[in-house]
Amino acid sequence: MANQNEEIAADRVLSVEEGAAIKQSIAAQRSLKQWRWMGNYGSPFDAAAVANQNPPCVAGEVMFSFNGNLVPAWMFY
Repeated sequence: MANQNEEIAADRVLSVEEGAAIKQSIAAQRSLKQWRWMGNYGSPFDAAAVANQNPPCVAGEVMFSFNGNLVPAWMFY
C-alpha cells in the first residue's frame, strides 16, 4: 500500500483492490476534496473500477492518461 504520506510511486502498477483500499483510506482521513495521484493501472477498466469505489468520482473528477501499457490516473475526491 502507499507509504505513511499516502504517496503512490509513479512507477508502481496497482490492482483494483490496492487502488480502492488506498482511495478509501485517504478519503476516511480527509474531508476536503482535492486532486490526488492514484497510481498506474494495467487497463482503463481497472482505473474506472477504482474511480467508482466509495467515495465515487463523478463527472469531471477523474483524469486518465495512456503511457504505453499503463493507465496513469488522477482522481478528485
